[in-house]
Amino acid sequence: MIKKYNINIPESEINDLKDRINNTRWPNDPFNEDWVNGTNKDFLKDFLNYWANDYDWRKAESKINELGSYIFKSKENIDIHFIHTRSEVSESIPILFTHGWPGSIQEFLKITKILSNSTKYNFSIVCPSIPGFGFSGKPDKKGFNSEKIAHIWHELMLELGYKKYIVQGGDWGATISKWIAELYPDSCIGLHLNLVIAYPPEKDPFEGVSEKELKLLENYEKYKTQGFGYYEIQKTKPQSLGYGLTDSPAGLAGWIVEKYFGWFNDNDNNLVATTDEVLSIISLYWFSNSINSSLKLYKENGDFGFSFNKISVPTAGAIFKKDIMIPPKKWAEEIYNLIQWNVYDGGHFAALEKPEILAKDLEDFVDKLEI
Repeated sequence: MIKKYNINIPESEINDLKDRINNTRWPNDPFNEDWVNGTNKDFLKDFLNYWANDYDWRKAESKINELGSYIFKSKENIDIHFIHTRSEVSESIPILFTHGWPGSIQEFLKITKILSNSTKYNFSIVCPSIPGFGFSGKPDKKGFNSEKIAHIWHELMLELGYKKYIVQGGDWGATISKWIAELYPDSCIGLHLNLVIAYPPEKDPFEGVSEKELKLLENYEKYKTQGFGYYEIQKTKPQSLGYGLTDSPAGLAGWIVEKYFGWFNDNDNNLVATTDEVLSIISLYWFSNSINSSLKLYKENGDFGFSFNKISVPTAGAIFKKDIMIPPKKWAEEIYNLIQWNVYDGGHFAALEKPEILAKDLEDFVDKLEI
């Protein structure tokens, strides 16, 4: 069952957020000018001051509602909140976008508008919130990993009347999208990824790998030693972290904004997007009280929640050079049926940072699918 869902956070909750920000108890931060120890305190003070005094949540709310905000009750008896922009043309091409952590459906607001106004194709866009994220329901039992979510996403698409569709994702969205392609190859007509997960083949893994690709691998190895701590905490003890992030806006923003500042974006020493865009994502976690439940996906998935089975679904890799994990194309070909592989400037949050490029890459991919 699908029903319209209008987001309207009570004014009392907005005022409570502002009060909590104004009553923040600050730690010291004497040696962190370059963010090497985490989020810089001076930056965060300015960020929170803007959140409390200038940021307008109502604008963010209205953007989601205007695109089409709905709730779907799945067979797993969990509510799925999603954005749906249906083409006026009956024979449209549906694209299912899936976000990751610490992302949200708001990453896709810009690319939804771009693709909805495409002059080449008639697209219908579906952007669901992963269970435990945003205004989707919070799982009350174990087992809601990427594979199970893939089944729910397919159920949603069929309920919307889309028997054939393209899937797109990065971060956890990449694992969920890959599972859909593996589980439902007759329905999934294309897999488009802006984060491609692959491991080295057993035989001659570095034969034919270029110097540029090796450099990108070195970046990942550096990241694993200097930036992977959050993953291990969220994979092992998410509840311990969840208490502080749920109770404190400063704690929540400090934990999340570091990722939007440092996750290999093209905007060195700045945020990957505007302050309002990043705050809208953080605010969604806050007002939906979903940060703790969102962390549990790491526990459910363990090491990536990924299947390395070879798939037949045509696949595109839209590679952004400052992303976290970028395997050589040769490695990806061991798992995916690659028909497109392009490399661009940009980072982890491609739909947020480079929506025009990602949209064009999707259109080029559809050209090759010959739908």
